[in-house]
Amino acid sequence: MLSDTQQRLTAWGHWVRAGGVDLGIKGVNLAVGSSVAMPICPDDDALAVDNAIARLKRRDPVMGRVLTLAYLNQFSLARIARESGEGSRERVRYLLGGAEAWIDAVLHGMQS
Repeated sequence: MLSDTQQRLTAWGHWVRAGGVDLGIKGVNLAVGSSVAMPICPDDDALAVDNAIARLKRRDPVMGRVLTLAYLNQFSLARIARESGEGSRERVRYLLGGAEAWIDAVLHGMQS
């Protein structure tokens, strides 16, 4: 399901910001100075997402950049439109939806 992939992308973004591979962290981690649980995915899951994103960036660099700005940098659609030069939030929403669907298909294809 696409919502599962969006959750995996969110967890991947946290994983990358936390330093990536070799953290030895599984499950959920608390944000520094916070009682809010942040999803941290296992290294193997994060690497699968990272590999799918790398493939997307080779196939469609614009979609790859939009996806990275959304999930790694946590930018709003308006800010992504400005940073990427894609014009409007609607265009960015369209590109992000396509990127998420592409990642979803790749990740589910890997599980088969």
